[in-house]
Amino acid sequence: MPLIKSTSKRAFGENIKREMAAGKPQPQAVAIAYSVKRSANKGNTMKKATAHTMKAPAKANPMMHEHKAKMETHAELAKHHAAKAKMFKEKMAIAKAKK
Repeated sequence: MPLIKSTSKRAFGENIKREMAAGKPQPQAVAIAYSVKRSANKGNTMKKATAHTMKAPAKANPMMHEHKAKMETHAELAKHHAAKAKMFKEKMAIAKAKK
């Protein structure tokens, strides 16, 4: 009979029983059951979502979508942000000079 590809305790025990029924010694049956359990867990490394770990989806910001639509490439977006940072620094320098 094929083995159950699952990480549950029940499937683990059932796999041991099946391997022993097929004539394998207990240590080998246990090793095979652990191997099947590990392979069932591969690719399933994310935590299961629970009520306290789930976040509500963020509200869409229409300005952000418009902003992204205007910037066609990553390079244009980087230039845009550099220009905004420069303007901000200039405004801060002017405000500091007025004090």
